[in-house]
Amino acid sequence: MIYIRETEQPEVVAVTTPAKWEAFVKGVRAGEFDHFVAGVEVDA
Repeated sequence: MIYIRETEQPEVVAVTTPAKWEAFVKGVRAGEFDHFVAGVEVDA
């Protein structure tokens, strides 16, 4: 299992399988989630 937590809320833990994590990473790399940040400016 893969456990993911956010530094600001360490008591909240998301748990997933390696297969689901790999599918998520592949989706990120393929740009499947880019629409969530379209138009958002990032400070460099």
